[in-house]
Amino acid sequence: MNVRGPIVSVEDTRTVSTSYGDRELREIRIRPERGAADPVRVTLWGKWAQTGEHARIGMELLVTDVEVDEFRGETTYATTRESWVVLEPDFLVDVTGIRSWVQCPRMYYLNKLSGIPLNYPVVKGTIVHEVFGDLLRGVDLEESVTERVAEAGLDLGLLGYDAAEVEDEVRRNAAAIEGWLAQGTLTDEDTWRSEFTLISPRFGLKGRADALRRGTPVELKTGKNTNREPRFHDKVQAACYALMLEERGEDPDIGTLLYTKNTALDRNEESGDLAPAKEFSVGRGFLEFVVRERNALAAMEWRALHDAANDDAPDVDTVDDDGGDEARTRPTVPTGYEADAKCQFCFEQDTCMVVSGRLDQESKAGQVGRPVPDEELVYFDRFYTAIEEERRETHAEYRKLWEQTPAERAADDRALIDLEPLGKTEISEARWELRARKPGDAVSKLREGDVALASDGDPVGGHAELVRIRRLGPDGEVVVEADEPVTLRRLDVYPSEISVDRMLTALHDAVLKGDPDRKDVIFGRREPAFKSVVGSGAAGDADLSDEGAEPVYIDNNASQNAAVDLAVRAADCALIHGPPGTGKTYTIARTIRALCERGDRVLLAAFTNRAVDNALEALRDQGFEDVVRVGTETGVREDMQDVRLRTRGDPDERAAELKTAPVVAATTAACGSRVLRECEFDVALVDEASQLTEPSTHAAITLADRFVLVGDHQQLPPVVRAENDLQRSLFERLIELYPDAGVMLDRQYRMSQRIQAFASAEFYDGALRPATPAVAGQSLTDLGVAVDDLPEELGHGVNFIDPDGRRDGNRNVREAERVAEIVASYIKAGVDPDDIGVIAPFRAQVAEISRRTDVTVDTVDRFQGSAKEVIVVSFVASGTLDGPIFDDYRRVNVALTRAKKELTLVGDAAALASDPFYRRMLAWARR
Repeated sequence: MNVRGPIVSVEDTRTVSTSYGDRELREIRIRPERGAADPVRVTLWGKWAQTGEHARIGMELLVTDVEVDEFRGETTYATTRESWVVLEPDFLVDVTGIRSWVQCPRMYYLNKLSGIPLNYPVVKGTIVHEVFGDLLRGVDLEESVTERVAEAGLDLGLLGYDAAEVEDEVRRNAAAIEGWLAQGTLTDEDTWRSEFTLISPRFGLKGRADALRRGTPVELKTGKNTNREPRFHDKVQAACYALMLEERGEDPDIGTLLYTKNTALDRNEESGDLAPAKEFSVGRGFLEFVVRERNALAAMEWRALHDAANDDAPDVDTVDDDGGDEARTRPTVPTGYEADAKCQFCFEQDTCMVVSGRLDQESKAGQVGRPVPDEELVYFDRFYTAIEEERRETHAEYRKLWEQTPAERAADDRALIDLEPLGKTEISEARWELRARKPGDAVSKLREGDVALASDGDPVGGHAELVRIRRLGPDGEVVVEADEPVTLRRLDVYPSEISVDRMLTALHDAVLKGDPDRKDVIFGRREPAFKSVVGSGAAGDADLSDEGAEPVYIDNNASQNAAVDLAVRAADCALIHGPPGTGKTYTIARTIRALCERGDRVLLAAFTNRAVDNALEALRDQGFEDVVRVGTETGVREDMQDVRLRTRGDPDERAAELKTAPVVAATTAACGSRVLRECEFDVALVDEASQLTEPSTHAAITLADRFVLVGDHQQLPPVVRAENDLQRSLFERLIELYPDAGVMLDRQYRMSQRIQAFASAEFYDGALRPATPAVAGQSLTDLGVAVDDLPEELGHGVNFIDPDGRRDGNRNVREAERVAEIVASYIKAGVDPDDIGVIAPFRAQVAEISRRTDVTVDTVDRFQGSAKEVIVVSFVASGTLDGPIFDDYRRVNVALTRAKKELTLVGDAAALASDPFYRRMLAWARR
């Protein structure tokens, strides 16, 4: 029997006499049934009492295999020899994090902040791991080494390494693997699986094991170890995988560490045990130790978010808004005193001391340097907490993998279930193509190019592999690529923490490595500076007919020209506010050209791949071709593949291509990669900046001396799960702080006057206007449509129709039927189906409408950045506007501004009239 619930009280540890001698215990009270039941007492015996030292009121506690007893009429629980005690089991700790934590908790924290660097040991280790997987699949060693080193060409080139030199070193390391595999240690009964994804709901663990052999973990280490035993922290890592395998019903009694560098050592110069493979026993006592360490880590992460609220964490003096001193509680982070680490022998000692000094944190290693200013400490702590809250929300998504039934996952658009497997094809010696067919008209959040979790039907307890989606065909066919074959019966959204990790690294780089002048602007210590009118030598091909006059970059749009000029003259930053249809992408391209003409190297970044490729298309349309696109093959648009940076090939050639390109284009997520973090630019131009969190924006702008942010804070906000400071973009904050550093593009080329009027009045103070009379007066007749052939309620530029439907969950069947009828009417009157788009707030309604029409139907988020001649909007709601999606009017702004010539709104008039904003929208639509 297991007991689980939030902790309501924690008693002190005490020692009692038992028939087994003196034993320690700690009593904790929890509320079972997720806090719904009355409190019960749980006694933690022996070393499990140590976990009680980390317990705090409010934490979740799980105790398995408890003994049940009655004491004075109260049912009590106690640990037994078979019990496991887990704090915060819903917080999934990564196995590599526990390995770092056991070495030193402070090292774990530093690794979180700084991310994975681009250095040779990391790159070589990745290559050797890939070769290991190839050898397990039966690939020839020489073939594998050559191929894998070639794949790492870009990384090696940036580090200055020669391919032949690396091949030789990898070959010597791989010889340890090949030799061990050929020793006869393995038999025909051995079953191998490499890079195996594991998730443990019981122990709160996740990770990717290097390999499994007959149900036991094998971990690869590219360093040396001449001792007979594996290194302790390496054993801890392997033991974590053993725990997760035990939860799956395996009985791993040993773990194996392969130290590949041992075979490259000269026996005449090295002493000790040079055998690469070192096994160790996976005993119950060691596994319990690992769980206790995992609990200590999870407890620290919980305290980082909760101690500030409880005033248990250290204070720092800051200055409040009125100029007075106030004490501020800081997040709890590891100090290094939690472990018996020897700082004098640690290779991270200098980094630890610098970070501790700059962030004014206690550290066992000590401090070096002066702390950053108080406002930067406040900023760092605030966003560190916000990012960790976002991580918790990501973990809540993991939890749904096992808490929700398959049907609930599917209904929540988080999975495609009941797939019919169609086959597996080995497309290379290290990749498999898996095909299946989805049932009926099943829909989900999954999109082509996404990384997802493919499984045999059970993503947690069965066989699951991380895959990349290659195709989601209209015929229902699903095609994915994987490293290992799996019977494809289910495909789940996989909540990656990469974005969270990269936000944290970007925050670290911005505060600790950021340019002091830029930080003065970002933290409000001075106004952004701008140069005077640019001289002819710096203005390139801009028109400078009048001496001393503002250069003319765009001669037919004053606001666009002003935006380019402001960006070129910016000494710190410039802000371009681009409402819908205002030629933002064209302006971006012209700005980049102007910057490059004056000799600047430019980083072009955006939140989405689509925006990056759209900007590149505009740039190339203007005759500028000297660009490099950083991204995956599936992420980059087909017509931009010719400029995509290949990572495979000659190291010098690959590195030179990146280093010498005057324009490098990438998503802001890619800007946080270890490759782009090594690059430097004169200017970073970031599109969709209003959709980015502040830390995500830092990932791009920290790489450059100056930056230009382009966005519209009246459209979609940053995409985050947590409700905190991440919901506001740096663009929005700076444009409100420094209005004179921004230009709004005020002439739009998309919508008719009738369609744009409401958005202009509601969101842009009436400043948005059609660029030309032709734009203002456009209508369906321009498409050759006979408006008289349309039903009476259509054809007026903007229309409203109440279908008298009823909302059922996130769908409204009658409204979907009416939308389909409206679409059919437009097509019958002569509108091309490709010119019609339908927008709905929920994916369930998207699916309901898609069953009834073949035109493009999608959510607001997916329609951002695109437009159609005719747009139909389904609001779904009836009776009341229930749900946060209706509270953010910016989403409605996006929906209303996708149409060029005709916009039809479909919804419950009574529900919409219950809110003042929607009531004004109704009045406009019915005008």
